[in-house]
Amino acid sequence: SQYIQTFMNRTWLERTGVPLESNVILLLWSFTVSAYPLGGLTGAVVAGPMAIMLGRKMSLLLNNIFVIVAATLSGFSRMAKSFEMIMLSRFFTGMNAGVSMNIQPMYLAESAPKKLRGAVALTSASFTALGLVLGQVVGLRELLGGEESWPFLLASNVVPALIQLTALPWFPESPRYLLIDCGDKESCI
Repeated sequence: SQYIQTFMNRTWLERTGVPLESNVILLLWSFTVSAYPLGGLTGAVVAGPMAIMLGRKMSLLLNNIFVIVAATLSGFSRMAKSFEMIMLSRFFTGMNAGVSMNIQPMYLAESAPKKLRGAVALTSASFTALGLVLGQVVGLRELLGGEESWPFLLASNVVPALIQLTALPWFPESPRYLLIDCGDKESCI
């Protein structure tokens, strides 16, 4: 956070010739941090209609667009000298999280065999916790949390998205979606 706040101040200074006051930097940082849960709320609201209209699998695939856009914005923010790109990136990252935190457990629970359904549905929470720990580790100053590497840290969320984009097309659609929402009993079976 300190490096990004310094980046905000330096960017503003280059644009206007006047540095930001500390309370304005704090306000900009608050907007940046708040963009994530606002995006999460937006993603959670659109997740239900998305899952019904597009199906669980297609929704998860299209959801990766949000994180790819977010990673591109944050990854190039320093080069473009735009802290606004970071704010927008956080919003799109939040949207991705909001959609995926709703549709992924739904997809897993509906696709798993009856005997494994509970265990498979719980993997979502386990991998979320693992992702948080991994983010903390990668964010260490010795890895990607340094002054020169923070844009790569913010853009690193594109890695799971690319893995999902390559693996998920080979997975089946949710049987529940096929039967109830599409009325396709043959594909469901």
